[in-house]
Amino acid sequence: MEISMQMNNKVFKLKPISCQAAVLAAMHTGKPNFYQSLSLSSQNAGFDEIKKSYKIMALQYHPDVCTFLTKEESTRRFIELRTAYETLSDPNSREIYDYELGFEDLFERRRGCNYRRVWEKQIIGLKKRSAERMENRKCRSG
Repeated sequence: MEISMQMNNKVFKLKPISCQAAVLAAMHTGKPNFYQSLSLSSQNAGFDEIKKSYKIMALQYHPDVCTFLTKEESTRRFIELRTAYETLSDPNSREIYDYELGFEDLFERRRGCNYRRVWEKQIIGLKKRSAERMENRKCRSG
């Protein structure tokens, strides 16, 4: 079963998988685990813990601070840290990321909602945008 979600005009296709399978898949695909990248001990980390960890790691791997010999690796690592921070500090991005990793249980507990309400909100939003487009078309043609 595949679920599609739209965010910022991008469509994300999500597949539900178990936590262990997701971690193994991430290791095999080379996709970094953002929680591990930021040295977070738990996926339940709050915003303050994520921010603190990012600041510490960013100072360590910032390309302006490293030696010439390690500049390329530090730059790569810094970009990975920045991506991890941006993803985990934004609640919507974090939900999608957690779902992709297979943390369905954490996703459900953190949001306290079910998928039906999420889909209903999306449908309401789509209907609203559709009505606005139709109204704009009527104004232009009339």
